Amino acid sequence: MNVKKQAAALPALALFIVFAIAACTPQKDLTQYMLFQNSRDSLATTLKETAIQPNDLLSIQVLSKSINQEQTALFNLFNSGVSSATAGGSNGTGGGGGSLPIGYQVSAAGNIEIPLVGEVKASGLTKNQLETTLEQKLSSYVKDPMVNVRFLQYNISVLGEVRQPGIKGFPTDRVTIVDALTAAGDMTDFGRRDNVQVIREQNGQRKHYTVNLSNSRNLFASPAYQLQPNDIVYVTPTDNKLKNLNVDPVRQRRTSIILGFVGIAATIANVIIRFNQ
Repeated sequence: MNVKKQAAALPALALFIVFAIAACTPQKDLTQYMLFQNSRDSLATTLKETAIQPNDLLSIQVLSKSINQEQTALFNLFNSGVSSATAGGSNGTGGGGGSLPIGYQVSAAGNIEIPLVGEVKASGLTKNQLETTLEQKLSSYVKDPMVNVRFLQYNISVLGEVRQPGIKGFPTDRVTIVDALTAAGDMTDFGRRDNVQVIREQNGQRKHYTVNLSNSRNLFASPAYQLQPNDIVYVTPTDNKLKNLNVDPVRQRRTSIILGFVGIAATIANVIIRFNQ
């Protein structure tokens, strides 16, 4: 009778071992999924105008406060997009398709070339500052000029543990890291909210920033909260994801051996129970 009771207890013991092994598996830290904590200690954040950088592509539209707009035509040749179909001829009869952005390209030295005016320093200026500068320089050629400057390409690369990685384009120059992550479909379950990397190139040098989205004070105070054109946002994976990608072979072999013994014990227990019935 004692043998039968002991044998009957073996399946329960086997289940206990299986659950014990499962309990040893690292569990997800729920705090990793919490965003914008410490909101009472948050700092007020005002988005600044983005400074123009070398290689930026700008749309520059020149108008006149007078009724006659003929004087402005020369300066508006490169302020919009042109399709590849119309690039080879008028009326859009050329081959190909799609829209190619054209505009005033900021040189590596930080200048733009304006018809009649020549080179104008643009790098380091905001859009409003460049507009004022151009209005002053164009006043010799256009009566009461009005200038509108905007970015043609405000692209952010979002990589790592996001649902839709890739290059994200924005119609505004005031883009935050939250905007970029939203455009990428938010983070995956394996993305670290407390360790988001932003890589930025300024004046020929690459700068790295670490942003903690779990802490509002850290987030809003970070110089990487507001993104610049061509920034790279990289969401690092959690430790659990890294362990899944690189499983310890010794631990995996040990677990397989234990589960094998559990299966053998359960089989022996069933044989003993049937033999004593």
